[in-house]
Amino acid sequence: MAIKTDSTLWTWGDGGAGVLGNGEAVDKDSPVQVGSLTDWSKVVAGKGTGWALKTDGTLWGWGYNNQGQLGQGNTTANSSPVQVGSATDWQYLGGGSRQCFAVRDGGKLFTWGEAENGALGSGATTDRSSPVQVGSLTDWSTLACGFRSMNAIKTDGTLWTWGSGKNGGLGLGNTTNYSSPVQIGSLTTWIASDQGAWRGFAGGIKTE
Repeated sequence: MAIKTDSTLWTWGDGGAGVLGNGEAVDKDSPVQVGSLTDWSKVVAGKGTGWALKTDGTLWGWGYNNQGQLGQGNTTANSSPVQVGSATDWQYLGGGSRQCFAVRDGGKLFTWGEAENGALGSGATTDRSSPVQVGSLTDWSTLACGFRSMNAIKTDGTLWTWGSGKNGGLGLGNTTNYSSPVQIGSLTTWIASDQGAWRGFAGGIKTE
């Protein structure tokens, strides 16, 4: 999935369940445009699901929805983008395997989709098909999503994680699963992080 300089959205690859967002369920071996709109600003991909932000601050999703990852309050797949709620202040998003995470204006973090291994970070032990806030903090900045494990950086430069601890992927010195955010160390110099799509591989960049 990619956005051009003219703010059009393009996808290609496996078209099962409408994951390409172009209204079809057909594989494409070259980029096809998603609709005709020219106001897309950010896009992320999950396992068979796509999510994107528009310049007006709205959040949209399409594709597989078997665990509520489209945030529609149901588990119905969609082959074209559908809006997540009615909020117009979404600023940042990340796509997990079957979860979506997004930060709204004011630094509030929301999540929905598959809850296995605590992947939603909201303390939920069952899947959520509509956005739920992760705690009550308002200082979340950036996100990095992997396979049922996530990282997030706060505005104070601290790094936090939750979800599956398999293979030590959370960086907490153990293999325990956590359903709520836990701080990694005590440093306040983190500026970027990323997660692998398998076995919890993760990494981060510090200012030093």
